[in-house]
Amino acid sequence: MNKLKMNAIRQVYKFSNENGIDFKQVIRGMADDDRDFNVDGYRFIHVDDIDDIQQEELSSDLYILGCFNASFLSDISNIDFEVFEALQETDNYHVAGKLVLPYIKELQEEYSRIDGYGHHFAHYDHEKHDVADYYAFRVN
Repeated sequence: MNKLKMNAIRQVYKFSNENGIDFKQVIRGMADDDRDFNVDGYRFIHVDDIDDIQQEELSSDLYILGCFNASFLSDISNIDFEVFEALQETDNYHVAGKLVLPYIKELQEEYSRIDGYGHHFAHYDHEKHDVADYYAFRVN
């Protein structure tokens, strides 16, 4: 069990009260060193694990991966823009996703740098909240 510092407990308490979520459950998840857990419509992801989790999620859906802007995919992969444009125009998004899969780390880093993490993880409002050593995202 991870020992939480008083400052972290205060942050969790404040965030929990402001958002109507179960303070004890959040503290339990953090104290148990859960790296990715949900409480009352919020997803908490440890800051050290977020990039790996996002890369894994992006990699798991080639169709969505291929839906990124053709210019963005081209810049990341150094594959001609026209290739991605043609694939997307013919609804071959999964093929475009397959082409950029070897560049998933670079894609994820640039995606999170440009749009932040909230766009990917916070399905409800696209907001990222810093809570102790975690990011919190409203998912419903």
